[in-house]
Amino acid sequence: MILKGNRRDGGQELATQLLNEDNNQRIDILEVRGAIADDLHGAFEEWEAQSMATKCIKYLYSLSINPDPSQRSLTPAQYFDLIERAGEKLGLSAQPRAVVFHVHSDGREHCHVVWSRIDLSGARIKAVDIAHDRLKLRAVAQEFARDHGITLPAGMKNMKSDF
Repeated sequence: MILKGNRRDGGQELATQLLNEDNNQRIDILEVRGAIADDLHGAFEEWEAQSMATKCIKYLYSLSINPDPSQRSLTPAQYFDLIERAGEKLGLSAQPRAVVFHVHSDGREHCHVVWSRIDLSGARIKAVDIAHDRLKLRAVAQEFARDHGITLPAGMKNMKSDF
């Protein structure tokens, strides 16, 4: 189980990449929440417009969830459990998000989650600060693997994380 995340801008390019049928046999948009638009391009455009009220340039946080293909596949409920855990640990659980599921032509499946980092809930519009995200994602992967009986690569299961 590999969780890889990063702050980014370029929402329109990201939406096009996530919808690219050349690399994916199947693409399922499982969720778009917190946007008026119900498509990726529209939602990401809204989130970019909201970022204009801040100094935040990298207004998105993009997470890729890649299960080990040699182990059993994750169920949709397990993917969403993992997404909720990651969102909570990163401070993004209340943020707008999109969830896209891919199956490559070789059968490998993975999931992408894109959150808006722009917090509109307070008196002041600001970006959610995400510090130590790699360590936090490692902690999420370790906890999830333990709870669901998944074996992690040696380099991930032996590393301690206080996050």
